[in-house]
Amino acid sequence: MRGFMGFLKNSTLAIATIAIAVTVTPSISAITTLKRPHRAENKSQDKSQNLIAANVSSQPIQLPDTGIQNDSWSCGPNSAARILRYYGHDVNYATVRAATDKKLFLPQKFRNPLDNQWIEVRTGTPPQTLQQVMQRWEGDRVKKSPKTSFNRLINLVRSGKPVIALVRVGSLSMPYIGSIPYLHWIAVTGADPVSQQIYYTDTNSQTYALSYQDFQTRWNLGLDRDVSGAIASVLKSNGVEARTIVWVDK
Repeated sequence: MRGFMGFLKNSTLAIATIAIAVTVTPSISAITTLKRPHRAENKSQDKSQNLIAANVSSQPIQLPDTGIQNDSWSCGPNSAARILRYYGHDVNYATVRAATDKKLFLPQKFRNPLDNQWIEVRTGTPPQTLQQVMQRWEGDRVKKSPKTSFNRLINLVRSGKPVIALVRVGSLSMPYIGSIPYLHWIAVTGADPVSQQIYYTDTNSQTYALSYQDFQTRWNLGLDRDVSGAIASVLKSNGVEARTIVWVDK
């Protein structure tokens, strides 16, 4: 029994490592690949509608295109590059990814306890690391907030400050272990209280809209709902918490 429990513990830690590899390389977006309901931003509005939206800050912030994510781990650096360029820094996806690569905190490979084979992994960027990387360009103006209120997020983006939000885009159910959440960083660029829509730029450089309810469900992560205590503990010990955002406060 002791050996079996040790096996389960090692398996849980190994799989939790994958869970923090918070990205799947999106063909359209991380949410669309999982067939989650959302829609692209409607860009066919007439000019008068756009003017009204801009006046009440409901128009999504237009982030620069700094490159499409092309690996399985760097959704955080990808989103950070867009926001840093938005604030005038001469960076792109490759620049910020290179800076982040040196700060990865988990092993690049682990031994699969089921077949004893080594598996190469690239672990994603935990919130504190993402904040520290962005501080290279923006210093103490880069803020990180876990358990953020929805109203605070809305107020930030409607005041012209895009935020990087950690959301859940799916999960994998494993026997004896529980649900493994797949997490993903996106750049939230707007909120429209009339249509109850959140706008975001995904790491494929496309802008999408989610209802307030759908966004909050993903943003809450559900670590205390269907994720095993061991996996949730590993994630939380590395700063992964519900309703986490990173942004530049200026």
